Amino acid sequence: MNRTILLITSFLIGVVSAFAQAAFNAPGTGNPVIPGYFADPTIKKFGDTYYMYATTDGSGAGFGPAQVWTSKDFVNWTLMPMNWPDSHWIWAPDVMQHSDGKYYYFYCQPCIIHCGVSETPRGPWKNILGDSEAVLIPDRFVTNAITLDGQTFVDDDGSVYMYWGTWGIYKGFGCGAGKLAPDLKSFTETRLIPNTEATDFFEAPFVIKRNGTYYFMYSSGSCHDHTYRVQYATSDKPLGPYTYGGCILETNADGTIHGPGHHSILQEGNGYYIVYHRHDNPHSNRGFHRQLSIDRMTFNADGTIQKIIPTHDGVGALAPSVVKSNNLAFGKSVRASSSYDDNFRPEYAVDDNNGTLWRPRDMGQEWLEIDLGRPQQIQTIWTQFEYGTQFYQYLIETSTDGKRWTIFADKRNNHLAGSPMVDFGKAKARFVRLTYTGGQKNGFGGAIWNLKVFSGIEDSAPQQWLGLTAADWNGRQWQNNEGMLGGAFILKAGSARTERIDGRDALVLEPGTTLEYRHPLLSPSKEHTISGLVHRLGRWQSYEAEPALSSGVISLQSRAEPLIITNLRYYNWKQAPAEQEYDTTTDIVRLPAADQRKRGLVVSITADDFAAGDTVHYLSNHGIEGYFEAHKAPSIIKEVEGKKSFSFDGHQVFQSNFSLPATLLDNAPYTLEAWILNDSIAENECVADFTTSHDELEKIMLVNGTEPRCGVINHYGWYEDAGYKDMKELADKWQHIYICFDGRIEQVYINGKLISEKDIQLLIKPSQYVTLGRNAEHNWPFTGYLHSLKLWDEYIPIKK
Repeated sequence: MNRTILLITSFLIGVVSAFAQAAFNAPGTGNPVIPGYFADPTIKKFGDTYYMYATTDGSGAGFGPAQVWTSKDFVNWTLMPMNWPDSHWIWAPDVMQHSDGKYYYFYCQPCIIHCGVSETPRGPWKNILGDSEAVLIPDRFVTNAITLDGQTFVDDDGSVYMYWGTWGIYKGFGCGAGKLAPDLKSFTETRLIPNTEATDFFEAPFVIKRNGTYYFMYSSGSCHDHTYRVQYATSDKPLGPYTYGGCILETNADGTIHGPGHHSILQEGNGYYIVYHRHDNPHSNRGFHRQLSIDRMTFNADGTIQKIIPTHDGVGALAPSVVKSNNLAFGKSVRASSSYDDNFRPEYAVDDNNGTLWRPRDMGQEWLEIDLGRPQQIQTIWTQFEYGTQFYQYLIETSTDGKRWTIFADKRNNHLAGSPMVDFGKAKARFVRLTYTGGQKNGFGGAIWNLKVFSGIEDSAPQQWLGLTAADWNGRQWQNNEGMLGGAFILKAGSARTERIDGRDALVLEPGTTLEYRHPLLSPSKEHTISGLVHRLGRWQSYEAEPALSSGVISLQSRAEPLIITNLRYYNWKQAPAEQEYDTTTDIVRLPAADQRKRGLVVSITADDFAAGDTVHYLSNHGIEGYFEAHKAPSIIKEVEGKKSFSFDGHQVFQSNFSLPATLLDNAPYTLEAWILNDSIAENECVADFTTSHDELEKIMLVNGTEPRCGVINHYGWYEDAGYKDMKELADKWQHIYICFDGRIEQVYINGKLISEKDIQLLIKPSQYVTLGRNAEHNWPFTGYLHSLKLWDEYIPIKK
């Protein structure tokens, strides 16, 4: 009787706890733990620092760049870039420290695994096999194990094992596993852990050992939807055989913790924490905007793992907080120039919740204004933009009355990516306003996870405070455009100019010239690293910059000889020798800002320019410029159902003498309109291909085919394309095609009927020309009639 009561009481406590959890959009929740889209996490603690290695998500299918998040307290995380790899895909990274004291970094591309080595957990990394692209584990290295999602496990005796696999659901398939040689360059033993042992094994293996038992954990289901989950099996040997233990983590009841999986485990003392990714809220199409969460993992007395109740609360700090001031903006009144819809409210920018986002309606200059309630001292502002791996340009102002504004931080020329973006100043104000002015990529806008305002100096985030190249000289000042502190070196005496010397663009300080940079946080007594490159004695060499630093000032002076300098860097943390050496041989990369100068109508052709019966070799473009030229057979103008039309019989291919403007790159909004009649619609027929790239999500291709998945608009993205299941019924009828994309939602209309509406993300690259009649690869010939075609580099909603 007592045991029954105990069981009932335990069940009720569990139910109450589940219902008492915070909602996904509650202010101050601890999950997601990272502000941004990341997946496939590996959590490690080296020294007193936590490191989160993960796939960079929200960029198509994990298209990088390489990065790591670091934290001293497990709550406040800083994004730090890494040098390697620079490949297209950087999936499921894992880092371990080996017995030689070095760090080894494993990452995946489909379907291979590479390994790098470094003196620090941040890099710089070099492939252990020499060549940067050398492969450690090729595909099917273990028969019937598809190579992906590699994870290491170090046993008590120091032996290193690796586990990998994806799509292990097929008969006879499973997870590849092996014991690595001491140099980690080969295997001494391998085995397939079949899906008969690891039931429903799909991918993402992770192994821990506890009390002599090996726990082989893995993900099952589809990473794109709610079926993704974590299961486990146990063994008394690292390579098995294993016995299935059950499911321990899955989608919660209301679906706000959706598709949790691809996890890793952190052990702190006797406590275990599971780090996993889940889909964003609201759930994005394809499921590739994932976010990282952390919950506790508990073992039963018999060694089995308790079912984990995933939370929005998270676990909180595991060490004293590095932030000493209260966030003055938390929960305060806020207004904005616009918001996309109710899922992206302005108040979400001040709720200290990494799962909620303010997204403005448009992609131009948008602003967010916070009312702190009363004038307060402000010295630090942290901004966590939607994508920490790309740079944003912005202006922060403060005001006591909301009418007269003073600049707090001017980052309108910023070229440094990061999260958080940290700005220092000194103001006493009631109102804080951030205005987004531009950024690295088109089509993303100034969306913000969190904007935090502090009364004190909060400089714990390890970041590059100064970063300057010759490109940052504007004739009067040397602007700190690649450094977090912003500002500029001021010309105090003499003159300076830029010149290309021995393969590098350099700033040349003529004899007797002084450049001075002032900021109160600069100090020789605080932890820092300062470095640069100078050209002396006919070669580039490291610059001993420490003497140039004094309290609050960096002073660069040339004396009798010119000072030829570039790549000046200052970090607010102490670099390891390997990192300093890397900086002496590596230039600061200064990426251009996106072109936001809209051209409006870019492409416009119409058969009304011709008479019926004309033979057309050239089509004038009434958009930005240029023309189309027939590269095969010309088109004959025909009158069809009351409309003059360009006729295509599969042999016509027109190519433009112009390319699309930069305003259509990346994820830029666009609008496409066409009148098409196709008397016999094949599966895939390309009317117009506006891009010459052929990689995933890099296409804007107008198609007229019966393929239900991509028969109308094709982006080379399985989930992003759109077709029409009733397309065959439109054969021999005029179709008015209208497609409009605002940077988030793409709508596809045929004859005024909405046939597709979904959120997508594009990765449009620079294109050489536009093709009519076939795609850029000269496949999918079009057989039909085209009356007109228009493309705008802006979002124009359909008139209803």
